[in-house]
Amino acid sequence: MKNYITISLGLIILFSVGCRPKPLDIDLPQAEPKLVISSQVIPGSLMVVTVSRSMDAKGFNVDNDTLTQDVLNQLLVDSGIVTISYNGSTDTLFRTPGVPGVFVSLSTPRILNTNYNLYVKDYNTGMSVTSSAYMLQQVSLDTAYAKIDRSGLFSTTKITYSFNDPQGEDNWYMVNFYAQKDSNSTSGGVNLNENKNVLKETIVLNDKNFSSASVTASHTVSEWNQDTVVVSISNISEGYYNYLNARIRSGSLLTSFTREPVNHPTNINDGYGFFTTHIPSLRIVKVD
Repeated sequence: MKNYITISLGLIILFSVGCRPKPLDIDLPQAEPKLVISSQVIPGSLMVVTVSRSMDAKGFNVDNDTLTQDVLNQLLVDSGIVTISYNGSTDTLFRTPGVPGVFVSLSTPRILNTNYNLYVKDYNTGMSVTSSAYMLQQVSLDTAYAKIDRSGLFSTTKITYSFNDPQGEDNWYMVNFYAQKDSNSTSGGVNLNENKNVLKETIVLNDKNFSSASVTASHTVSEWNQDTVVVSISNISEGYYNYLNARIRSGSLLTSFTREPVNHPTNINDGYGFFTTHIPSLRIVKVD
């Protein structure tokens, strides 16, 4: 009986190996490279447009959440033009010195119920894209406070905020949590323009989940290492809400750099990403 079982197992293994299909070489066509646009309105006076190029995931490898300088040079657009047009006027954004791919406007006004038209051209590749966004009304952040909890293994900070949701319409919101400027800095104020992880977290809200016009919500962040937090809320379009939702689900900023964003919602003509305009409302909160 033992020999019979051994022979039977041998035949099963041999049969399984013999029936295993030969591996097939699959040649997947690379996605056509396009420009990738990301925009952000920073509380204060800044409108920022980030311009990069899409790359096929087979073109490079990223280990340990590290982007090499060579990869960044391929991704970020360092020579091009970015303009925003509105009400017959056109603003040309300037590229941030030493930061390729980031174009900034210091003076584009925020005019309610107005279309803003974006034009971007990459001089190195000749690729160009266009888009448009509508400036929605501002929704004010009424209150905000933050409290730290050190009772667990890791400390957490709960940030609670409130605002009034306009009735009779569908609304979507982006809530950002910023770190304040380094306390050792010689200048005061809130540093929302520094390119060093100042924007800590972003969440999105849909007013279909609200039970009343007066909304109180909270969000918990881990290991907040500063004694203040800047909370910002923006009334955004449904399209931008869907885009942010997809970006948040897809993972970190590194993930969005190294994966083709073809499955994300987009309002970029002949490109990827999203162009948005909005008017943030913010509060600087001391962490208790």
